Amino acid sequence: MAAEFHKVFNMEGFDKDQSPKWQMVPVNGTRYIALRNGAGLTVRSEPANVLTISEIPRSQLPTTGRHLMPLQATDRIFKLVGTGKGHALVKAIAANGAVAAQLQVDTKHRKTVSVTFNFVNDSAGHHTRRSPTAAVSWVRDMNWIYNGQANIFIHLRTTRSLAVPTDLGEEVTWSAGVNSEWNQLTALRDPAADMNYFLVWEYQQDADDTDAGTLTGNCIFEDNAGHAIGVTMAHEMGHHLGADDHYDAARRIHLMHGITDARGEHLPMEDVNVMNP
Repeated sequence: MAAEFHKVFNMEGFDKDQSPKWQMVPVNGTRYIALRNGAGLTVRSEPANVLTISEIPRSQLPTTGRHLMPLQATDRIFKLVGTGKGHALVKAIAANGAVAAQLQVDTKHRKTVSVTFNFVNDSAGHHTRRSPTAAVSWVRDMNWIYNGQANIFIHLRTTRSLAVPTDLGEEVTWSAGVNSEWNQLTALRDPAADMNYFLVWEYQQDADDTDAGTLTGNCIFEDNAGHAIGVTMAHEMGHHLGADDHYDAARRIHLMHGITDARGEHLPMEDVNVMNP
């Protein structure tokens, strides 16, 4: 059987659907990769200044904090260490010089995004049902998705109660007008945060009853935004980081699948390279 690279841990930035397959490695961080059907092959990385690669026994794999994938007894395990920012190609080479398998690698600097959660109430008594105590779990869920796959870290700057001095009505709506409810609300953002989430009771955009809307570092997020709240917030964070929705049923495992509670948590190569270039 042909030699091929496989992921060792889940949620650590591996994309099997690329050709060659792809792995994200943090600068000054490590990832692990398995080479299947690779007995006798020499493994090296080109160029040499982006990452180092070394074969390790399975006993040296981390045993905590990671989800180990099923491995075969003959899989060879390699440790990848990011030594500089860039793109590399890991090659498994036969004795005759033929390349038997390849793996693309992009190394990424750590990127931090600070967030503030604004719990909105208005002059007519409309208010979000959500509690600030949930913010820690939302950030934890977002970091589960982003840390390992994209080397992006979400930092909870603060939570705050936000009183809007007007009646926003039964639905907070988006429009392009200067005095739109979107503009009234987002004008009250925390300017020290990279991303502001505004928790409201109901949100409507472009005549659609949508769960949330994100633009220029602001997200209005309604109380009825599905069940997997942290995943939906991570999806909106993806928009802030430059990624678009898709509605391809074959890619429903992706975070940027556009249907709430039908999407997954996977970040493919194309999204990671947009979110953390």
